[in-house]
Amino acid sequence: MGDVGIVVDPAISPASPPISQSINVLVTGFGPFRSFDVNASFLIAQSLPSAFTLPPKEPVSVPGTAIPAPREVRIYVHPEPIKVSYATIRSQMPDILDGFSRTHNGLRPDLIVHIGIASTRRYYSVESQAHRDNYRIPDVDGRSGYHDGEKIWREKGLSPILVPGPAELSGGGNRHNTSTVQTSGLKITPYPTNDHFLQVWKSFSPANTDLRVSNDAGHYACDFIFYTSLALALEEGRDRSIVFYHVPVATDLESLDLGTKVAVALIKSVVKCWVDGE
Repeated sequence: MGDVGIVVDPAISPASPPISQSINVLVTGFGPFRSFDVNASFLIAQSLPSAFTLPPKEPVSVPGTAIPAPREVRIYVHPEPIKVSYATIRSQMPDILDGFSRTHNGLRPDLIVHIGIASTRRYYSVESQAHRDNYRIPDVDGRSGYHDGEKIWREKGLSPILVPGPAELSGGGNRHNTSTVQTSGLKITPYPTNDHFLQVWKSFSPANTDLRVSNDAGHYACDFIFYTSLALALEEGRDRSIVFYHVPVATDLESLDLGTKVAVALIKSVVKCWVDGE
């Protein structure tokens, strides 16, 4: 018999460095409305890094256990601010998703983050749910959201409230059909943002930043795009891995810098909570 060399027990051999796993994130921001000639949400979206690497959670100390791979988070910011118009939001969101797919090998985004301003809030908030009805506040075209939203959604039998959730369950907890579009296959388990999510978000954010979970996105353009996006995911059989991030209106450099850091922290939190299950 020939020399077979040193035999290494695979249970104690060092594991090969893991290959990073990519997560594609679509981000949108809004354009001007009312007295807000410059919308902080779009400025913050534009300020986000194109990518960052999120270290994996600590590996389990069991021989033979694979080393978790780091997450390479790639951020795609829609290049134009979304017009604060119900009709535009309704017509543009499918086009934005299709545009993303055309530049990402036919895939839908793994995660979607919509950003908007909340004129009465001096804190940063993530919304836990979106509403189907009562979009009575006129948009920049002077229209309510009834014909472009509530009427259509009611005719489709959609729930009055939609929340983030996995593809196999509808907003009302019912089983849903398989996806009609191509997805990356990344295992994501979205759920409505809660106190645990908030604590993870705080752990990634600058110290003492006022962060909150909200259950009222405002029944205006922000709420409308959140519901629109969740409804599209539901109809396509995708994971409803979508969050809405509300920021204060301030557009000075210090405020925008903080808003951007908190946005990155939010994306990290979504990955940790919904993808890594922490």
